[in-house]
Amino acid sequence: MQWLRKFMYEMKGTHSPTNEWCMAFELSLQDGALHWYRQLPRKTKRTWKLLSDAFIKYYCSKFTQSAKARYYSAKREDKEHVCDYLNRLNGYARNAGVQFENGGREAKDHVDHFLDTCDDRGLEERLCHARVKDIHVLPLRTLSSSEIRDSPFSNH
Repeated sequence: MQWLRKFMYEMKGTHSPTNEWCMAFELSLQDGALHWYRQLPRKTKRTWKLLSDAFIKYYCSKFTQSAKARYYSAKREDKEHVCDYLNRLNGYARNAGVQFENGGREAKDHVDHFLDTCDDRGLEERLCHARVKDIHVLPLRTLSSSEIRDSPFSNH
């Protein structure tokens, strides 16, 4: 919260309209915060009130929890798109030091944790037959049962 207060104080000194702060805000982010920012809706990225509220909700509302506690207690919110939840969970995992991006046991545990907490049993059933070498080749936004059956990564 202190970082956000400092940012706002400095931006007020520029006398620029608040919605112009959004670009400076993006440029000041790094690592997990940048991943978090990239998954936000376009309108949120362009409207300072929405952007600052989203930042506070994501980074400041659970400040009493450790990064690992936030990761392990994460649940998909009502009406949250499964891809948005995955991006949020990935951000929590990065902040908690979970090494999921290069495969291995932690990656498997991360996928299991995602499936257990995303509240979409159909997704688990659709993905169980998909074989991929890299999670980044799996386009969750357009995933459907027929796409998995016809996928070159399918084991059928």
